[in-house]
Amino acid sequence: MKNVKNMGPMHCLMQIKGIGEVKAMQIQCISEFSKRMAKASARDLLSFQNPASIARYCMEDFRHCEQEQLLVMMLNTKNRLLGEEIISKGTVNASLISPREIFICALHYHAVYLILVHNHPSGDPKPSREDIEITRRIQDAGNLIGIELLDHLVIGDHRYVSFRESGLLSFEG
Repeated sequence: MKNVKNMGPMHCLMQIKGIGEVKAMQIQCISEFSKRMAKASARDLLSFQNPASIARYCMEDFRHCEQEQLLVMMLNTKNRLLGEEIISKGTVNASLISPREIFICALHYHAVYLILVHNHPSGDPKPSREDIEITRRIQDAGNLIGIELLDHLVIGDHRYVSFRESGLLSFEG
């Protein structure tokens, strides 16, 4: 097998004996379809007060990523989803998260609440010291401008950690 480190998923599949370009494309389509099905069924049960439902909603999008990514979910006063955007794509073990970029996006959507979701490609969802520090900075910045951070979830391989459930977020009210 060739060095697949710098190849895309389709080229990696094509390195397997018996898989050509058409079969690789079919496999990619099936993979994308299954992710979309999982997300659609999770969306029906999505509750922003329930970290497990948020994790189910985001799990398939994140758990196979080879780089850290940060998703920001923006909510209105009734806790309804206004929009969601990937704000940052990082490296294998780090994501360049800027509170500035998060709040520019949140203000664009007129968000009142935020939920952050990011993945750990290692599969271990335990928040790092850096995850905890940046989350506190984001929470503090949000408090200053009136956009409350409701939770920050770290997605691993079929596991997640919620900052809210773990007591890693402090709430004034």
